[in-house]
Amino acid sequence: MTAFPASWDSSSHEGGSDEPDVKLELYKLAVEEYRFQVLHNWSRTQYLLAFNVAVAGLGVLLSTRTSSGAIPVFALGALAAILTALVTRVQHDYYRAARDRVRRIEETIELPLGWKTDTTATMGGRKRRASVTQLVYLLLVAVAIVDLASIGIVLF
Repeated sequence: MTAFPASWDSSSHEGGSDEPDVKLELYKLAVEEYRFQVLHNWSRTQYLLAFNVAVAGLGVLLSTRTSSGAIPVFALGALAAILTALVTRVQHDYYRAARDRVRRIEETIELPLGWKTDTTATMGGRKRRASVTQLVYLLLVAVAIVDLASIGIVLF
């Protein structure tokens, strides 16, 4: 087991004997916030992607029955894809803020390397081919293209 860093020696701080506990509690809270952001963002992304696909599917269904009724649905689908991309950007900013807070606390408390949070490529300094966020954007572009192309097909 790795010992606490020298900076955690409670006798050298004015905070008293419980300072390592306070630092660990702050770190624990930061990691919990990071985890919450990851889970909440992914859950929201799943719902929004399902909504976007459902709108496109509804448009396809309507286009087989009445082409004029499908156009507003496909337009709504394209708009929904754009709005979902904006939501994805905002929620990724929440994730980054939580991730960066964990990093700052790890540096401040001089957490040993083996104890640092490194579960994602970004946190662990590993290379990745693509991020989940990039793939979500790619899916949203594909859905928007399907919606816009479908409008063109219905009109012509």
